[in-house]
Amino acid sequence: MAEEGRTGGGMRRILIIFGIGVLLIGGWYLANQLFLTAPPPPPTPPLIARPVAPVPTPMPAPQAPVPAAPTPAAPAKPPAKEQAKPAPPAPPPSAKAAPPPPAPAKPEPAKAPAVPEKAPPAKAEAKAPTKAAPAGPTKYSLQIGAMVMQPNADALKQKLDASGFRASIRKGTAFVTRQIVTVGDPNSKREAEDLSRRLNVDGFPSELVALGGKYSPQVGAFFSLDEAIDLARELQKKNYPPKIISKPANTVVFQVRHGQFDSRAAAVKRGEELKSKGFNFMVVRD
Repeated sequence: MAEEGRTGGGMRRILIIFGIGVLLIGGWYLANQLFLTAPPPPPTPPLIARPVAPVPTPMPAPQAPVPAAPTPAAPAKPPAKEQAKPAPPAPPPSAKAAPPPPAPAKPEPAKAPAVPEKAPPAKAEAKAPTKAAPAGPTKYSLQIGAMVMQPNADALKQKLDASGFRASIRKGTAFVTRQIVTVGDPNSKREAEDLSRRLNVDGFPSELVALGGKYSPQVGAFFSLDEAIDLARELQKKNYPPKIISKPANTVVFQVRHGQFDSRAAAVKRGEELKSKGFNFMVVRD
């Protein structure tokens, strides 16, 4: 009985060890299938085989006739049979007839590269844009008077030169009101000429002007009404009846100017010297 118990216990151990081995092998197999082995690729869809159309056998071309021999003595050998090139295989039949392929376009003859025309040389003036000359420094001068009559401007210039102030006369235009000083009311041109001669002798240079169909001696023309009034008073002292007529017009004037200064302050300083000599002045830009 003891031997049978030992034998039964040994069999149990063997079965337990065998079961443990089966479990280990089964676990390893499951782990290998689930975690270690890469999944199989997805199955590719089966290709649908299209029916292959039978390729027609090329038909032999008809034989060319044998040319006759030029002379009976030397018969010519018949030319070799010309084999016709096999026709291209017909396309496989489809549900709809495919349109014929477009004919290949004929290659156009290569054109010679166009030679660019040379542009005519531009003038030197067009290449280099002319730059405006830089403006020079501002200069100032003193304007002593502006007369309509040049003799009056000349007389003023002579007075300035005699006083030690060199002057110049510049011609310009201005749309202003002129104050014209005339003398008397002559009835004829001869009477106006006689009156003008007497004015010249008494120190009032004049010239004849036509006013309202009559001639009158004009003694002066001014932009300032005060200057015209001063001249009229001097004429009255000499017993000449003066008249002052205002005329707005674009008039040629003779500007009497003195000096050229770099600053307005220097021009004003010189103007004070002129004023002490009895000359009125106005600072202007050259």
